[in-house]
Amino acid sequence: MIDPAASFAEAARYLPALLFGLKGDLAGGLALNILLALLALPASLLLGVILGCFRVFSLRFLAPFAMAYTELVKSVPLVLMLFWMHYALPLFLGVRSLPPGLTAVAALTVYGTAQVAEVFRSGVKAVGAAQMEAALLAGMPRRTAARVILAPQVMHTMIPALLAVMVSLFKDSSVVFVLGLIELTQTGILLANRYPATLIAMYCFIALGFMAFSGLLTWLARRLRLRLARRYGQDGLEAAQSF
Repeated sequence: MIDPAASFAEAARYLPALLFGLKGDLAGGLALNILLALLALPASLLLGVILGCFRVFSLRFLAPFAMAYTELVKSVPLVLMLFWMHYALPLFLGVRSLPPGLTAVAALTVYGTAQVAEVFRSGVKAVGAAQMEAALLAGMPRRTAARVILAPQVMHTMIPALLAVMVSLFKDSSVVFVLGLIELTQTGILLANRYPATLIAMYCFIALGFMAFSGLLTWLARRLRLRLARRYGQDGLEAAQSF
């Protein structure tokens, strides 16, 4: 029987490995999960907003493409996407596979882009066209109205959903072990198999690692929403404080 106190005391010796990877790994552990998420998030935001614009503004040929892309990606598990992009697609095209790290970032970006596109489309719909039309009727230029009236409200509406996307990308990075990348979960499993007495503590430390970074993202998103609320009105401040 494993003594929990002894398990935590023994596992604490391997915290650096859980955080930064095993010896010999260029990047691993929790640091690899964070790195993959941080690399995939900016590209997902940019491409997702562009894709969302295709649907929001109902562009003739691009809107159906954006809708098909979003629905297709949402229906495919990320782990299957990783297999396709790293093994099947290069074989089909007759080219060499990308390094596992680049494949992981690309797959997370493809996955995140579809989610951000839906968030953006929902955010614009939630604000509604009435306020934009009112600004235009008041004589405000369209570009100014979009920047001053539409953008702050859309951002304020999108922040909770974007937070969910950020946390989802971070947690989904745990499946990249199928490409041979040793991130936090896999590092903990390898250490628990190597040192069975640490089994209980390793799984607790894995959970704490994901919870800590997800909590940090939540705190940062709340601070951003509070800043936007203070800048654009008291109603937004009350909404932000309840977030």
